[in-house]
Amino acid sequence: MTALKRIVPWLVAATLLLAVHYMHLAADRTRAAMPKLQRFALLPDGSTLRTMTLGFQNVIADFLWLRSVQAIGDRQVSKEAGMWIFRAIDIVTTLDPRFVAAYEAGGIALCTVVVMPEESNRILEKGMRNNPEEWRLPFMLGINYYFELGDDAKAAEYIAIAASVGGGPEYLASFASRLYMTAKDPQKAVEVLATSYEHSSDTRLREFLGFRLKEALVERDIQSLEAAIEQYRHQFGEPPRKLEELVIAGYLAALPVEPLGGTYVYDHSVQSVHSTSAERRFQVSGHRRQR
Repeated sequence: MTALKRIVPWLVAATLLLAVHYMHLAADRTRAAMPKLQRFALLPDGSTLRTMTLGFQNVIADFLWLRSVQAIGDRQVSKEAGMWIFRAIDIVTTLDPRFVAAYEAGGIALCTVVVMPEESNRILEKGMRNNPEEWRLPFMLGINYYFELGDDAKAAEYIAIAASVGGGPEYLASFASRLYMTAKDPQKAVEVLATSYEHSSDTRLREFLGFRLKEALVERDIQSLEAAIEQYRHQFGEPPRKLEELVIAGYLAALPVEPLGGTYVYDHSVQSVHSTSAERRFQVSGHRRQR
């Protein structure tokens, strides 16, 4: 009797697998012209299917995952194909919310097999909600926002989350700070780097983050100076001749001290500021998708 009790759950699981398998076989016979991914339309939604699996949702999720991977390999690149990829990944990750590899693969497929970054983001956001300890999911969201959607502020936000989760590469906090800089939010860049610096116990990493923090402070000062110059020009009809005039006019309490040991140089002809210790301004390189 004890042996029978051990065998029954596996018999149930095998029966469920066979049921799903024959459902796909039936689709193959009756709808031979239907693309493989589209056959996921024959399945109920993920929540309903999860209830039907009687506790064996992970087993079914693995089976459907293999079928979806095979189908993605046979895909035709179209908006419709992308929607079936989205549905397939959504079903699999509803059955097994901790299936991190499915979120990652789905997020990538929805930006490479087809160009559907919004749907990719929905899958990755779902993955973050169910797996908050995984740094790769917010990292991938940040990459989507930067390269696919051209939103530096949102990209910085998610890369910063990836950095705060821990377990990722050392460059994440620095990467997030650069994105905040290009998004014209230098204060957030300073905060991200300062937090990472304070929580790091690695001497080499602290040295690297400390230098990046000073670079971020330089960029924050430059953006603040240039904003004050623009305000001055708007009020007086012409830019100041020198930076000290910004203090005299009340736009700054005092001129900032350059944290890397250099000085801030003002080019009156183009109303720009640069530091003698920083060769170039903060920027993030990489090809963005043309939309």
